[in-house]
Amino acid sequence: MNTIKIEELNRERLGLFFDYLAKHLSENGEEFLFQPLSKAQSKLDNAWKEKFESGLFKDFGESGWRKLWIATDFEGHIIGHIDIRSRNEPNTRHRVLLGMGVDSSFRNLKVGKRLLEFVIAYCKNQPEISWIDLEVLANNIPAARLYEKMGFRLLSRVPDMFRIENASYDYLSMTLNVEH
Repeated sequence: MNTIKIEELNRERLGLFFDYLAKHLSENGEEFLFQPLSKAQSKLDNAWKEKFESGLFKDFGESGWRKLWIATDFEGHIIGHIDIRSRNEPNTRHRVLLGMGVDSSFRNLKVGKRLLEFVIAYCKNQPEISWIDLEVLANNIPAARLYEKMGFRLLSRVPDMFRIENASYDYLSMTLNVEH
């Protein structure tokens, strides 16, 4: 899909991003869980909004900072997102946590791959970033396979990390070194 554009989210599009994110979260659990939340918990609330909004306007290195990019189609609709953010642990400034999602109507069109290529290139050009870390539910096989194809390596599998609606879910921890 060559008509997608990837751009950093700005304050003016924050409302549109929240609309996209609310729809995206509402689809959690339709095919499979991609967030460790039950269907009832998969709602965009003020806490989620605050997490994104406050982090976007903090500088790198500041606790809770976040950078977020959106993928848009040829009409300018948001069809996916990817973000990196600070880790909460002390002395981890050289590592970032990755989050991403793609609108269900645009999956299997390489939108996720394009977003990952973009953020990996971005991180490689930031001398203060050495590692991209992520966590993904083990049942989200398409995402785990994509991360592996993009060079992320499995660090651990935590069995039975979550119990959601009487089902057990393992959690995978993966990382990619982006040092020059």
